[in-house]
Amino acid sequence: MADILFELGCEELPPKALYGLSEALYKGVCKQLDEAGFTYDDSSRWYASPRRLAFQLNGINEQLADKESERRGPAVAAAFDDDGHAKPAAMGFARSLGVTVADLSRIETDKGEYLTYQVLEKGMSIEQVLPEFIEKSIKQLPIPKPMRWGNNDYSFIRPVHWMVLLINDQVIPMELFGVQTGNQSLGHRFHHNEFVTISHAQDYVQTLQAAHIMVDQDKREVLIAEQVQVASAAVNGVAMIGASLLSEVSSIVEKPVAVLGDFSKDFLSVPKEALISSMEKHQKYFSVVDNSGELMPYFVALANIDSSNPVAVKKGFEKVITPRLADARFFWEKDKARPLTDNIPLLEKMVFEKSLGTLADKTNRIAELLLWMAPLLGFDQVEAKRAALLMKTDLMSDMVDEFPDLQGLMGGYYAAAQGESIEVSKAIRDQYLPKFVGDQMPETTLGQAVSVADKIDTFCGIFAVGKKPTGSKDPFALRRAALSVINILKDKDLHLNYSDLIAKSLMVIENDRGIEVSEEIKTDVHNFFDERLRNQFINSGYSHDVFNAANALVTTTLTNLENRLIATEEFKQQDYAKSLIEANKRSVNIIAKANLTADAASMSVDTKLFESTFENELYHEIEKIRPNFESLVVNRNYTEGYELLASLAEPLDQYFEHVMVNDENPEVRKNRLAQLAQFSRLTSSIADLSELVKG
Repeated sequence: MADILFELGCEELPPKALYGLSEALYKGVCKQLDEAGFTYDDSSRWYASPRRLAFQLNGINEQLADKESERRGPAVAAAFDDDGHAKPAAMGFARSLGVTVADLSRIETDKGEYLTYQVLEKGMSIEQVLPEFIEKSIKQLPIPKPMRWGNNDYSFIRPVHWMVLLINDQVIPMELFGVQTGNQSLGHRFHHNEFVTISHAQDYVQTLQAAHIMVDQDKREVLIAEQVQVASAAVNGVAMIGASLLSEVSSIVEKPVAVLGDFSKDFLSVPKEALISSMEKHQKYFSVVDNSGELMPYFVALANIDSSNPVAVKKGFEKVITPRLADARFFWEKDKARPLTDNIPLLEKMVFEKSLGTLADKTNRIAELLLWMAPLLGFDQVEAKRAALLMKTDLMSDMVDEFPDLQGLMGGYYAAAQGESIEVSKAIRDQYLPKFVGDQMPETTLGQAVSVADKIDTFCGIFAVGKKPTGSKDPFALRRAALSVINILKDKDLHLNYSDLIAKSLMVIENDRGIEVSEEIKTDVHNFFDERLRNQFINSGYSHDVFNAANALVTTTLTNLENRLIATEEFKQQDYAKSLIEANKRSVNIIAKANLTADAASMSVDTKLFESTFENELYHEIEKIRPNFESLVVNRNYTEGYELLASLAEPLDQYFEHVMVNDENPEVRKNRLAQLAQFSRLTSSIADLSELVKG
């Protein structure tokens, strides 16, 4: 077994692409090794720092085992003449193998006798195949804009200056981008700007550490996070360390040194999100907040050097952030002074989607949806209409133009500063929430309704104009929109029937745009939404059959659906469940085969037509629990409702064992069918038990 090290040394690589490139390089090589039959330890991994892509393969087999394979040639009848002399077919087969006809063997098959030869294939060595695998993987890297350097014909994302390729302590020869592989890597640009020798593949991390390079990106991120928090703690603050920013900063520095800086308190008059975006997006600084979450006039930046003059480094970071924060303050003051209502006419010039019209058209549709939701959810219609009117106007602000991720949020700030009500301001602020799984939800009921209306309009509108997602392509993020609607309806227990919501949105779109929405499109919309709903609940731990059973009933709210799922999942685990599930399925099948009309299926049971005690016992047991059961269902006490059904298990078993439902007497038969329908209606008040599978 051997250890492999590969390192590709470049000029500074794009920070946002660094991890992806290194991982793709490693996985590309591993895929080819797997296909070829090589094995290696789980400790194998990739590394990435600003000037290098690298990987280690530990415990890899150096040589594949030799393989013996059979080569089959022509049929014997075609290979020899009647005197046994070889024909051209036999001689050609032997010649292709580099042997004589006498060296060939024969094999009997169901199609006759054929010439064969056992060929010994020498197993490939890792040294033979690795250069080819690396080169192929590099050529397949996702590089959107490759660059050339010098007068070379080749290109890469950045100029390549050195390569290391070792098997244990030996160099594997390879040339790429005009560079030969060796055992030397370049140290830190300032602290150790010279080549260092890597004596063994396993010495890679330690050797570069001695040259002031922290090449392990995982440990680098941990160190950065620790340094940043220590620096912020010096002013009794807490650094805001987002995963994305941490990853990007780690892709910029090879020797991280955290530096605490400060800025004028005057900038704190600007909404903190704008200042944070300015620090994070433009300068890659970590902002600092106090224990209550309020922004402090400090930041933490990462230097790529352990300077002998840290004060100068600190001043340098402060010098470049001041004009950025000044820009944010200028945008805030300018945008705040311009009434949001002045931007409303501009919405009529901004196309949302060609067939769905402008942003003004979209906000009008949202307003109509909100007016429909208002009596259902209990918010004010006037405020709802105002929120819809203003919700997209901050898209014309300078701040949002500079920081698109602040859309909605800045609109809320501007609305509040210009005297709009708290409800309207918060609804505008929260219109895009939640943006991702686990994100915060809109705070107010109006905000939740605005978010739902915005997303359902997009969702239904894109389907209506024939641009539904296909395969992995979802340019309008409809999957995310559907999930966001589901999460708001469920987590906030909004009393909206999602089927009614979809139907209303499609109707509004039809009336607004003159689009005829076909039944096929309506079905597609519902199926797409239902599939997201199914995935959401099944990924939460509910089994497929339980979801099918609960979702078979008309869903009032998603909270109600989840409550029925919880109760049905618990019911399914009970001992008595098997009898009730089987009895329900049997009843459904018998009723279906009888082709009962709707009136017959819902008719009452006549006890005078009972011919056995088993009919009577089942009837009285159902009647005994019915009032309490129906009350429990109305009050959503589904678990207790299922517990009441336990008393039906025994009389049901006896009923199906001793009672012939399809009696010759039509009146008796119809009465027994009515009794089964009565039982089925009762037991399916929470979920359709016929969908359940009881092991």
